Amino acid sequence: MISLVALLCVRIFEKHLFYDPFIDYFKSDFQLLSLPKFDAFLYIISTCFRYGINLLFTAVIIWFLYKSSEFIKATLWVYLLAFVILFGSFFVLASFDYQWVKMCLFYVRRFLIHPILLFILVPGFYFIYNTKSSV
Repeated sequence: MISLVALLCVRIFEKHLFYDPFIDYFKSDFQLLSLPKFDAFLYIISTCFRYGINLLFTAVIIWFLYKSSEFIKATLWVYLLAFVILFGSFFVLASFDYQWVKMCLFYVRRFLIHPILLFILVPGFYFIYNTKSSV
């Protein structure tokens, strides 16, 4: 329960905790605006920190739900692979300013800063856990 509240607090206080010039940009009518200028180094550090926090709380939630070190290892691998793909994609997309790129950028950023993978992993592990138990 504490991890869920912590994830909620990360979301509530995101403007105060992290450097993210895209928060206000994506809350506006961003399809009509140019991408905002941002400090790439600061954005990388901030996003890595936020992604790490989401990973930590996701791992804690999965541990308390399933008590399986194999699921924790799988979670770490999924998060690492997703990070490499998403972060690379984000900076490639951020170098373009086309209409379709802005929507892609919106969703890639969303996967980076929100614990969406938690909502994918928990039911997946639940299925695996119940399948192993019944065999």
